[in-house]
Amino acid sequence: MTKVLRDKIITLLGAGFLGYYLSISLLHSLIRNNLLKILPPINDRHLPDIYVNIMGAVILAIFAYLLFNVVLEKRSFKLYKKSYLIAISLLIIMPLVIAGIFRVHAVSLVHKAESTAPKEITIRTDREGNSLMFAASTSSASGVAKSISVTEPFLDDFGKGIREMELKEVVSGEEQKIDSSYLTMWIRYEIDGKWYSKILRYGQGIFEEHVAGGKIAYYGNLELENLLEEAFEESADINNYDQARVINSVTINRGNEDEEKKRLLTPEDFQILVDSLRPENLIHQDTEGVKRIKEALKEWVPQEETSICGIELLQQGSSKNTGRNFMVYDKRTRTLMFEGMYYQVDLDDIVA
Repeated sequence: MTKVLRDKIITLLGAGFLGYYLSISLLHSLIRNNLLKILPPINDRHLPDIYVNIMGAVILAIFAYLLFNVVLEKRSFKLYKKSYLIAISLLIIMPLVIAGIFRVHAVSLVHKAESTAPKEITIRTDREGNSLMFAASTSSASGVAKSISVTEPFLDDFGKGIREMELKEVVSGEEQKIDSSYLTMWIRYEIDGKWYSKILRYGQGIFEEHVAGGKIAYYGNLELENLLEEAFEESADINNYDQARVINSVTINRGNEDEEKKRLLTPEDFQILVDSLRPENLIHQDTEGVKRIKEALKEWVPQEETSICGIELLQQGSSKNTGRNFMVYDKRTRTLMFEGMYYQVDLDDIVA
C-alpha cells in the first residue's frame, strides 16, 4: 500500500467519522428535516435517527475524496474524468438511496405499530372548567384536571377507529385549522418491547395530527367520534370512580406525599359523596356558592383561599390512576359541583 493510498483511506475514514458526529450535533436538524420532507403524512415521533448519521458520514466522505483528489493529489479532471464522475454521481445517488431506505423503513415502522391495538389511551380536554388549579406561587400552580383512561375492553375499538380514520387534507404548519381543540388523545402502543406514542387532537368535527415535514394532517371518522362521546358520557357517571382524595391550597402548598395519602376518602366517606348527588339536592339558581366555584374554575385559587376544595376522583380500572375527574366543594357555602351540576350538601365531615 502506497503512502498516498494510505493517506486517502485515513482521510475518508476521518471525514466519515466527522460527518457522523456533525450529523448528531450541528447538522442534525438540517439533515433530519430534509429527510422528513420525503415522507407521506405519518407520525414522526419515533422514527430512527441512524439514517441522519449515515447521510452525514457518506456525504462528507465523498466530499473528502473529491477534495483529496483536487488539493493533495492535484489530479487533472481530463485525465481522471471517470474517477471524478463516479464520485460526483455517488454524491447525488447515495443520499437518494439512503433517503429511499429511510422512507421505506419509516413507513413500515409506523404501519407496524399503528396496526396493533393500543396499550394505553388517555384523553384530556382543553375547555375551561375542566381543571381546578391552586396557586403555589405568583407564577405556578398545581391541581387536578379531567382525564379519561380508555379501559381494556374498548382499546381494540379505539385502535380500529384510529386505523380507519380517513385522511381529508394535509396542510403546512402555518395553516392550522383548529384554533382551540376540544380534546387531546395520547395513544401509546407497544412494538417489539418498545413504546410508540401518537398524539391526536379533536375539534370542530375533525381530528388533527402533526405529521412528518412540519405538516398537519386532518382526518375524519364518525365511529371514532362516537367512541369519544361514549367515553365522556361514562366519565360523567360517578359510578365510574371508586376512590377520591381531597386537595386544597393547604395540601398543595405543603407538597407532602404522606399528607396527600391521608386525604384519601375511606370507602364509607366515598359512598357519602356518591349519595350526595341526588336530584333533590340540585341548585337551580346562581347562588353565592355557584359563583364562587365558577370563579375558582376560571382563575387559580389563591393561596389564602382554603374554603375551596377539590375532590379528585380516580377512575376504576385505569392504569396507574390515569383516569381522573374532580368535584369542587365550597365549605363556606356548602356547595358541591360535579360535571357542571351544583348541589347543596354538607360534606364538612368528610372534606376536613
